[in-house]
Amino acid sequence: MTGILGKTITDYFNGFLSTLAENSGLLFWKGVGILLIIVGGKLVLNLISQLTARQIKKSEEMPEMQARRVQTMMTMTRSTFRYIVYGICALMILAQLGFGNAINNLLLSAGIGSLALGIGAQSLIKDVVTGFFMMFEKQFSVGDYVKLDDIEGTVTATAMRVTYLKNFAGQQIIIPNGSIGRVINYSRMDSLAKVTVSTPYEADSRQVMEILDQAVKTYARQVKEIIVEEPKVQGITELADSSVNITIICRTLPLRHWEVERGLRLAVKEALDEAGIGIPYPQQDVHLKMEAEDSSQPN
Repeated sequence: MTGILGKTITDYFNGFLSTLAENSGLLFWKGVGILLIIVGGKLVLNLISQLTARQIKKSEEMPEMQARRVQTMMTMTRSTFRYIVYGICALMILAQLGFGNAINNLLLSAGIGSLALGIGAQSLIKDVVTGFFMMFEKQFSVGDYVKLDDIEGTVTATAMRVTYLKNFAGQQIIIPNGSIGRVINYSRMDSLAKVTVSTPYEADSRQVMEILDQAVKTYARQVKEIIVEEPKVQGITELADSSVNITIICRTLPLRHWEVERGLRLAVKEALDEAGIGIPYPQQDVHLKMEAEDSSQPN
């Protein structure tokens, strides 16, 4: 039994070698063809990458919003051509391997539309279509600071299927375009700096608001290039358990509100220290009820 099995394996291996020998020339040229397809695809992708990189470099001399728009379109173009070139190369390689007729028959029998309706293809098409709509509607561009649903970060690239964000921690976040439901773009409109100052109940609130008003206006004059509207002391916005909370607001250039908030807090702290007004601390009143001793109880 073992001898028969060994002879069968040997015959099969010899037949395989004979087939290779008979078709060695054909296999060689098919291999050369596949290699040329791969090299050609890489050359095309490199050319597209160079052209888009050149346009992105030129955009650095344009106005900021126009530059972001160009960078967004170039990254989207690069991603689109990458998928197209990969797809064409894959089909050409399959044709070289002898699967060309099978693929044609599959497309003719099933139809391209029915293939696209597959479960995986539906998700892919949704990502691609959503990505194109976001680009043409100019919802955001490369360099914008956005909030996509619950994720915030700076847009570093927009591809045909996904969007790349980078958060404050430096982490790269990849979001499928089809899963994006709500977009908040913080880079397109003025930002609002908001600071809440807690003051003690013992302090004169009117006097405190005058001190705060002078302090924030002095600070605003120092950074007037990033201030859109002068800071305003809104007044008392909350009577908390242990503090009287006073709110200050200020409109700034896009994404400069964090810087202004830090500056306002420092200006407020220095002004209150100079006026001798401390910060409030949690307080609690304790009332003790002393019950009279029962005179009927013996000492």
